[in-house]
Amino acid sequence: MYDFYMDPSNKAEVLHSLEEDIMVTNANGIVLKVSKGSGSHYGLEPETLLGKSVYDLEQEGVFKPAITPVVLQKKKKVILVQTTPSGKKILITGIPVFGETGEIEHIVSYSYDISELLVIKEYLNNLEEEMARVKSELALLRHQSIKLDGMIADSQAMKNIVDTIQRIEDIDVTVLLLGESGVGKSALAKQIHLKSPKKNGPFIEVNCSAIPEALFEAEFFGYEGGSFTGAKAKGKIGYAEMAQGGTLFLDEIGELPIHLQAKLLKFIQNKQFYRVGGTKPVSADFRLIAATNRDLKKAVEKQEFRQDLYFRLNVVPIHIPPLRERKEDLLALIYHFKNRFAKQHNRQRELDNLLVEHLLGLEWKGNVRELENLMERLMITSRSPLINLEELPAEYQLQLKSDSLFNLERTGQTLAEVLEQVEKKMLFHAQEKYRTTTEMAKALGISQPSVVRKLKKYK
Repeated sequence: MYDFYMDPSNKAEVLHSLEEDIMVTNANGIVLKVSKGSGSHYGLEPETLLGKSVYDLEQEGVFKPAITPVVLQKKKKVILVQTTPSGKKILITGIPVFGETGEIEHIVSYSYDISELLVIKEYLNNLEEEMARVKSELALLRHQSIKLDGMIADSQAMKNIVDTIQRIEDIDVTVLLLGESGVGKSALAKQIHLKSPKKNGPFIEVNCSAIPEALFEAEFFGYEGGSFTGAKAKGKIGYAEMAQGGTLFLDEIGELPIHLQAKLLKFIQNKQFYRVGGTKPVSADFRLIAATNRDLKKAVEKQEFRQDLYFRLNVVPIHIPPLRERKEDLLALIYHFKNRFAKQHNRQRELDNLLVEHLLGLEWKGNVRELENLMERLMITSRSPLINLEELPAEYQLQLKSDSLFNLERTGQTLAEVLEQVEKKMLFHAQEKYRTTTEMAKALGISQPSVVRKLKKYK
């Protein structure tokens, strides 16, 4: 009365070749046909199911609930979860087969172990999260360039910094960049990233002072969908997760409120965090670089900055001196920016010697950033191939002091002659201020033998 396996010679029954749990019952719930995989989920041999009633099998606890009566009731495809005697969860699908009279004659069912589907689901979830992270990184990196033309390091101070970077480039150690606004902390952080083993990973820059305090956790750690009013339905990847496998650069770290510093400290220590509204810990693997223009030691004394966070960040501190204290870099940077913007804006321009002399004597309170902006402005707005003092904006011309070397009437000098006078003036000024040639060398950013040699030259 009942066949054992589906007949492989019947073209309508080619599913026999699949080692899946496929079962056919009639409208009364009697098992008519099974595949070789049938019964495996229930710990039974397939032949033991033939001729049995699904109602009896349900009563015996082989599976629960039976799908046949549900399909008969709803007269359409049904998907539900069955529980086996071992407690295993099985996802089963029942499909009605209608006869000529329009009534259901057979029910075909097939099932999958949900544990297998959960593995697939987890993989897809991880894949979706990875894609979201990559998309977020790309969106962020559209506004950030990590390609550097090179690093200007003609002064001794900057050469020392380069030496420090070279000594730590292969070590995953936290770096704290210190210095005035505009000295190039962000550019130096990118340089450290490009020299590190994580150079192929993302460089994620976070300005701690630019994110509203109320949104910091959501922006930094990300959030799950619907975790708060206004949240995106699918959630959002945070900066911490974007930095996976790369470098996380926390700029203006000294501006972070105390209560957020505690959360940041825990994150740095554990390299693990929770998204806002999330219950699953997320691990983070990144190189940490922080930067500030504040004196963090004083901030700690005033209880404006956590001492434990300060010690956690201050593993390898690098102080970048202001531009006014490294004249050798200033001259190199002037021509570096001149050449860059000449190429960028297709403008062939040269700098008058008196202009260069004047630029070397300015205070540059905005440091490298200010110089970069001025040089681009000069390259764009100059009316002649030779840019002279008259091309300078009024605020820079007002900085010219009557007692300085920079006399507007001085003409006919070469750049070398101008620079020699600047060097001489700086040297004698340092001699008046400091007692020893060692102190002079430290202030000028050159070696002590160089100070001695130059003093002999100009005396």
